[in-house]
Amino acid sequence: MTLDNELLTRAIVIWTGRGRNPWPERDDEAVVTTFGDDLGLDLLARVRTLADDFYSSKANVEAPDISAMGKQAAAEFHARHPDIGEEAVRALAWCYTYDFK
Repeated sequence: MTLDNELLTRAIVIWTGRGRNPWPERDDEAVVTTFGDDLGLDLLARVRTLADDFYSSKANVEAPDISAMGKQAAAEFHARHPDIGEEAVRALAWCYTYDFK
């Protein structure tokens, strides 16, 4: 199944908790509840793959500070996935910088 990038962007934001939580909270159930069982599970699988790809960045050991770390990881991810929305990239960067602060 081909998943629309707008849906993926929305699913990533929902999954991370960005905009509703003060810190990242990967919430599988929120994705399934929002999109339904079939689509939600398909989106969730893709969201996790994209998150793993984001976390493949070595910015956490290369960048001089948290801001630069987030920007570097986001730029690397965006270069590999230019069709994923900026809101999703920011949500993943938020998680990444939180985890490696």
